[in-house]
Amino acid sequence: MSEHLPATLMAKVSQFIESRMALHFSPDRWNDLEQKLKFVAKEFGFTDHEAFCCWLIDSSLDTGQAEILASHLTISETYFWREPRVFEALEATILPELVRARENGERRLRIWSVGCATGEEPYSLAIAVKRAIPDYKKWNITILATDINPRILRRAAEGVYGEWSFRNSPVWLKERYFSRTDKHKYEISPEIRKMVTFAYLNLAEDTYPSPINNTNAMDIIFCRNVLMYFTCRRIQQIGESLFQSLIRDGWFMVSASELSVQFFPQFAPVYFPEAIVYRKTDQKPAESIVFQPSALQAESQPFPFFANEVILDEESTGALPGLPQTEPELPQILANDRVEEMPKSAPADISGPVRELANQGNLKEALNTCEHLILEHKLDPNLYFLQAAILQEQNRDLEAIASLKRTLYLDPDFYMGHFALGNLMLHQGKKQIARKHFENALTILAKFSQSDVLLDSEGLTAGRLREIVAATMQAGALT
Repeated sequence: MSEHLPATLMAKVSQFIESRMALHFSPDRWNDLEQKLKFVAKEFGFTDHEAFCCWLIDSSLDTGQAEILASHLTISETYFWREPRVFEALEATILPELVRARENGERRLRIWSVGCATGEEPYSLAIAVKRAIPDYKKWNITILATDINPRILRRAAEGVYGEWSFRNSPVWLKERYFSRTDKHKYEISPEIRKMVTFAYLNLAEDTYPSPINNTNAMDIIFCRNVLMYFTCRRIQQIGESLFQSLIRDGWFMVSASELSVQFFPQFAPVYFPEAIVYRKTDQKPAESIVFQPSALQAESQPFPFFANEVILDEESTGALPGLPQTEPELPQILANDRVEEMPKSAPADISGPVRELANQGNLKEALNTCEHLILEHKLDPNLYFLQAAILQEQNRDLEAIASLKRTLYLDPDFYMGHFALGNLMLHQGKKQIARKHFENALTILAKFSQSDVLLDSEGLTAGRLREIVAATMQAGALT
């Protein structure tokens, strides 16, 4: 075999990778791709590199195989407090502005770290939130961290790092928020760890914004050193979807090397000292905004918030406000079980106003609208599922669980209900219960063909949802 693979073969391999994962390798990067594929071939058990590439372009990779490929093709190397000027703007201006706007209303904050790799970025975001909002526990805060690589997500969830992850980060970060596990390892504090939710998501194939994967109504999105993997056309597509995932006046952060008005024409650039970010605004994109943030005080005084917290305890026997005193038991799920004579769901578009309100970040109004619809259509499982998604966005997990149980009582084969309940249980650390619901979802989905477009799943095919469920189980160490 020649020293390098034939150009015709490399073209086919790169095309396969782009079609499956949207990762783009131009001809000037084929040497790099070829080296990466040698390690992939070895892990797949191939000794002949060219034979592996021929097999790859004709294969239909399952989730586990795609995981192996993604782990070698993407760079998961990052560090804490990367591009510190952006974090300074976040702490000194962006978060305080959000606080002032919401201190007398719905105290919620939603942040998404896209392509989170080993977790340094979302944990840095959690630290910034804690520093900027001393009373953050009185808020409904979501920090979602997603990646295409389940292996990396498992490492991120562990929260253990070596010295290299702290290069260029401020000294106080490691001292205040980590504990030493051995001479060269540091573990993130439990308080910071529980602020972050890790989840599998493929930017190229999955739908967002969507309440299904919790990617809607975001206040802040960090998507740094991710878009460099994609073609210009794909970047614009992803940029548009991320734009829709933000609420009005939401913030969008990319790395300094990815700043381009050409890629993100719908955003307005915002200039901070030594940092540029984007904002979703009603202003014309050409109109830039300049902020001159004041320095964040070292010891900030708490903001005058009022506590309104829900104790997230699945075993609690107390009645929840606004919920019936008794909850039907969740039936044991088998592939062919169904509630007899299940009434038809309400019209498919009945939940449209609820979804629109939720995507705009009007969660309180969305929940009220959903509950009014439930009064009219008490036997529609999809409405309870949507209610659960909104409750979860409000960090009202126990009530979301109750709604999902109603969904599954009405329709034991509601695969999205099992998937959502599995995610909630995984987030709460109840892995056995989570595994049961993920397995139920896979059992039900096995009745569909790969290409079947699923109802109430925003365009997902059965094959794609099976891949997502399997990847989520792998990321949560449930396989």
